[in-house]
Amino acid sequence: MKIKLIAPHEHREDMMSSPFKLQRVNLPLLAALTPPGHTITIVEEALAPDDINQDVDLVGITVMTEFALRAYQIGDAYRRRGVKVVMGGIHPTVLPDEALGHADAVVMGEAEDIWPQLLADAASGRLQSIYRAGKATDVKGLPHPRRDLFPASKVESYAPIPVGVETSRGCPNDCEFCCIGQTLGQQYRVRPVEEVIAEIEAIDSPHLFFVDDALGLNRPAAKKLFAEMIPLKRQWLAQGTVSLAEDVELLGLMKRAGCLGLLVGFESVQNGTQNEVSKIKNLQIDFYEAMQRFHGEGFGILGCFVFGFDYENKDVFDQTFEFIMKSHMDCAQLRILTPYPGTRLYKRLLDEERLFVNDWWLHGFPPDTLLFQPKAMTADELIDGYARLNRQAYSFSAMTKRFFGMSPWKRTLFGCKLYAGINLSTRKRYFKGLTNPQPFAGVSSSRDKQ
Repeated sequence: MKIKLIAPHEHREDMMSSPFKLQRVNLPLLAALTPPGHTITIVEEALAPDDINQDVDLVGITVMTEFALRAYQIGDAYRRRGVKVVMGGIHPTVLPDEALGHADAVVMGEAEDIWPQLLADAASGRLQSIYRAGKATDVKGLPHPRRDLFPASKVESYAPIPVGVETSRGCPNDCEFCCIGQTLGQQYRVRPVEEVIAEIEAIDSPHLFFVDDALGLNRPAAKKLFAEMIPLKRQWLAQGTVSLAEDVELLGLMKRAGCLGLLVGFESVQNGTQNEVSKIKNLQIDFYEAMQRFHGEGFGILGCFVFGFDYENKDVFDQTFEFIMKSHMDCAQLRILTPYPGTRLYKRLLDEERLFVNDWWLHGFPPDTLLFQPKAMTADELIDGYARLNRQAYSFSAMTKRFFGMSPWKRTLFGCKLYAGINLSTRKRYFKGLTNPQPFAGVSSSRDKQ
């Protein structure tokens, strides 16, 4: 069969997404698990648009909730041509019946153990509607992803596009607003260090991104991995929790292994919210000391903050700006809380009749649309405070002060380029986002549900 694997992406003007791109792992891994005799094409719409007129027999689409509408458009278009469509990923796992309205088959859960049988069924004309993973994938012995299938990217970027590498799966934290535990499981599974090292050695690029949702939670395995990475002389970025800063030895090994920076989920600076977020409520270190340790190793930090938690009041915006500036945060990801289907947050807001639109992902709302009635502030207070914080954090004076807050000699030339590129592109993206209408501004109840 001729198989095409697609990662959808919106290209609408009001859906400007992060300019930071990377070569992901999931689709090339499925390609590596495909039995001989098939031809495979990979399309990452964030890097290059899809050509729907290509001759294919089967299309596999990985679906994230924010791109569900685009995924459904793609699925419908191929099915009109008589091409069989399979959907998998987080969104079809939690809403399989919805996805089946736009696909011939849905994979629920991790696809690695299911994929060969699904292809055999499709080739013989016996494709089933639902393929359900019976257990978590054993991450030992996975093949190297088929990265050779990525087409040459034409995306203009301020930095090389890093290659995604996976060292672990799952997350034990089970935060209310996250569905990783529901889809990838709460068991933290670590790949054998020797297999990760062998994969890195086979990658023809010095620039990596560890795609783990929670890098380094298994401290002994992480230390072994980073120690063995030192001779490989790679430069890499990753996402992790604030708790990484608790372990000074780990940070030192990460630095020697080539870490340039981290995306860190601080989530909220207010104690009431911190006590409700599983991954940060038992920290043995405060946020300021964590930032000092990260910067002490020369790591650039993209700190992630979310607004709209029930325990946050309107002072959170000024307090967040103060923390960003005093800690010299390299870059801040500022988001309005999104109630994703499949999370306990979504179910609770639905039960409390606080959602403005139940199936919001089907309505084309741009990112950071307020979709629910806040509890400790009004909708207008949240929207206005969020807009004000964006303008403050990404003013030219604030960006300059944050840059010189970390000793410049700790930044490599590449790090300086990354700092400028990320901040300027984020400023452009956020300021553009602030011009998008907030359809539920002033709404004080969920009477407008659809």
